[in-house]
Amino acid sequence: MIILRILITGAASNIGFDIAKKLSERKHTVYLTTHTKEELLTTKKKIEEEKLNILCFKMDITKKEDRKLIKNLEIDVLMNHAGIGIGGSILEMDIQMLRDNYETNIFSSFELLQEYYNIKKKENKRAKIFVTSSIASMLPIPYLGCYTSSKAAISMLVFTLKQELKYLNSNIKISLIEPGAYYTGFNQIMIDNKNIFINKNSKIYKNRNSINRLQRNLFALIEKKSYEKLTNKIVKEVEKDNPKFKIRVPLLQSIFAKIYLLLYR
Repeated sequence: MIILRILITGAASNIGFDIAKKLSERKHTVYLTTHTKEELLTTKKKIEEEKLNILCFKMDITKKEDRKLIKNLEIDVLMNHAGIGIGGSILEMDIQMLRDNYETNIFSSFELLQEYYNIKKKENKRAKIFVTSSIASMLPIPYLGCYTSSKAAISMLVFTLKQELKYLNSNIKISLIEPGAYYTGFNQIMIDNKNIFINKNSKIYKNRNSINRLQRNLFALIEKKSYEKLTNKIVKEVEKDNPKFKIRVPLLQSIFAKIYLLLYR
């Protein structure tokens, strides 16, 4: 097995951290980034407690100076995992919140990807890029449209990048990760934070409790408690010379998403 040097953004906890941990245990060199200094301290403590060989540093991908840090690293694999989720009604949300969600999930993520691509193009070396989207990119979920639309844009951009790299006969391989719903607390935060942006005089505000209850019940029904199969699959693909283009786990949620589209579009 070839030992790889891998950078994973936004991997302070849950799925991102588990991927970093498993790759480290398989003797790869792993660089893990966090969004804030506070997250960095917590993550470093966790790495020390678990005795993991992971190098951790702060990289706020929305900051140009932080993205430039990638130029100081020798990396074979870039995994763009960093992302945020903001809930709320498209009709009432402060449009700046929509911009913030898109800035992190799309614009800054792909600016980092461009930085990495330009480095590898200049070096003329083989490389792999993994970009995390979501099965939610397929779903028009009311009051979560800010997040799901950002994921839809990510998926479309990565599909397009695959074709562009093919036309260029590039040494760089790209893969799209579309996880389903997992119980990490991320979805519950989106359900709760939408209440911050609702106009108190609106019908949406008056119905907020029933909306929250409906969404919580939906996620309680579909969320998987363990993301072990997902992270194992990602690690397996990272180690391949020619990884699969689309990594979508679990299969049942993918089928559910397609049925949902048929019923509600």
